[in-house]
Amino acid sequence: MQLFRLVSIHEIYSFTGETMDLNAALILVRIVDKGSFTAAAQELGMTKATVSRRIAELEQRLGARLLYRSTRQLTLTEAGEQYYLRCSKAVEELAQAELMLSASQQEVTGTLKLAVPIETGQLVVGRLVANFLQAYPGMKVELELTNRIVDPISEGLDAIVRVGDMSDSNLAARRLWSTERLLCASPDYLARHPVIQRPADLVHHERIAVSTGFLASHWCFELDDREVLVDPPSRFQVNNITCAREAAKAGLGLASLPAMLCHDELANGTLVSLLPEWQQPRVPIYLLFPERRLMPRKLRAFIDFLVANGPAYGIDKLL
Repeated sequence: MQLFRLVSIHEIYSFTGETMDLNAALILVRIVDKGSFTAAAQELGMTKATVSRRIAELEQRLGARLLYRSTRQLTLTEAGEQYYLRCSKAVEELAQAELMLSASQQEVTGTLKLAVPIETGQLVVGRLVANFLQAYPGMKVELELTNRIVDPISEGLDAIVRVGDMSDSNLAARRLWSTERLLCASPDYLARHPVIQRPADLVHHERIAVSTGFLASHWCFELDDREVLVDPPSRFQVNNITCAREAAKAGLGLASLPAMLCHDELANGTLVSLLPEWQQPRVPIYLLFPERRLMPRKLRAFIDFLVANGPAYGIDKLL
């Protein structure tokens, strides 16, 4: 999200005739995005006491509690959730307005070096980068498609896309999308093995294991308030989800696949979706980049382009 300079003139009249403090709204957005008052204060160049005071003033003006704070956790109230969602959208719109104006005054140039998981690059990022280059003719992009674990700092990359867990404390992160996962098998495999009626039945079946380093080794299934973890036996482990899909189509076993990767197979019957009433946790997709006090203009332009155009490339939008 674009970080704006806080301004001294901040009173904008609302439709009710009262004034709105845009700076306080921005502070709230940064607190939620960063996960703490301290981190937000550091990014905004303010003291923690000032940030706390501005939120207290905002809550008093709105007449509603926005945040619950404890020593361990920061939680939005229901009113706070609604207010945050609207404010975050408004801040991103302002970011795009600023980007459009600044782009017209100063051309963005340079080479952007990226590393992206193979399937995500093929299905989404390739088209997105093509449109980015059309919007910024002075830019170049070097894109590596790989499923290996990449360190952007040691490898001199501007950013990487990661599917799954985001645990690098030395990297800044922007969540882009999330994708649904479906449990699939071929009709041939299902005809040769016991019927699957519940997650517990999976231990009697063979799993096609996908090891990327950022996805859990077990399978998790959720229904209402119940959560079931299963770890079916496996004789085949692979670090490429497309290969896992092809092995499932060949009848080797069960595969947990991103919905974006098996839509055609489910439609033509080469794969069958199992346990549809049970949900698997959605898998997040992040853009990770080295934390810098002054972000390179080329990377800032790319991130803002992702924010503005992300919904059009949303993973589940491909279905």
